[in-house]
Amino acid sequence: MTELSVVIPAYNEERRLPKTLDSVYQYLSGLGKEFEIVVVDDGSLDTTASVVEGYAATRPQIRLLSYSPNKGKGHAVRVGMLAARGELILFDDADGSSPIHEERLLTDAIAGGYDLAIASRAKPDDNRTVKALPYRKYIGNAFNMIVQCLLLPGLYDTQCGFKIFKREVAHDLFSVAHLNGFAFDVEVLFIARLRGYKVSEIPINWSNVEGSKVNVLLDSPKMLLEVLWIAAGAWFGRYRQLRSSLSSSAGSNGSSMRQSAERLDAGHTQFPTSQSGSNSDRD
Repeated sequence: MTELSVVIPAYNEERRLPKTLDSVYQYLSGLGKEFEIVVVDDGSLDTTASVVEGYAATRPQIRLLSYSPNKGKGHAVRVGMLAARGELILFDDADGSSPIHEERLLTDAIAGGYDLAIASRAKPDDNRTVKALPYRKYIGNAFNMIVQCLLLPGLYDTQCGFKIFKREVAHDLFSVAHLNGFAFDVEVLFIARLRGYKVSEIPINWSNVEGSKVNVLLDSPKMLLEVLWIAAGAWFGRYRQLRSSLSSSAGSNGSSMRQSAERLDAGHTQFPTSQSGSNSDRD
């Protein structure tokens, strides 16, 4: 039985991904657990897929899901989360800005009764160090204020690419989420709140890694529009059918969740076109 899956979305990450794969594989190998690392190549134009195939050739715990063309980080994470087999599923950005050993803090929260746990760069904690570029920190804080006002009061950081879910919770949430862009986290967390899932926000150490795929000038307005799309959908009832549906979804197994997600994405992906191994920063 696979105890932990780590899903890594990757788009043109031939340079940053090897270091992340090395650290994640080494860390998980030392835990004494059955694990897998699922890398989702989101239509990369470089050698990202070849890099992962090279690792998978000698490490059966690593597998590649690949499709083309590029669909967006939200799509890549959704594909990976629904394909993951672990009892717990962590998604982790390809740049390694969130140290993988911080996983234990999130896992402890799950063990304490939470359904999902999200890493936070903004929740106050004097024992944690966050090294972010000043202008990105300012924009991130402004974005979070909007998210808190419109959708998710009480959460300091929805965008940190380091979140862990119980498998049945991950499959439930990602099988009904729609957004493919960078604000997909907001939609997933909003649905989680509608569903009544218990969410823990955990401060972690975090360091900026050069090479982010987020273009502040182009992507920030798109993310704002996505948040407004979610808020409008909530206002006009788009998510009404998701409210209080936890009990009905709890009986669904993982395969049915994957099948519903594949139907949801029909016409938008080839899932998967390439696999390696044993069978996304884009921050």
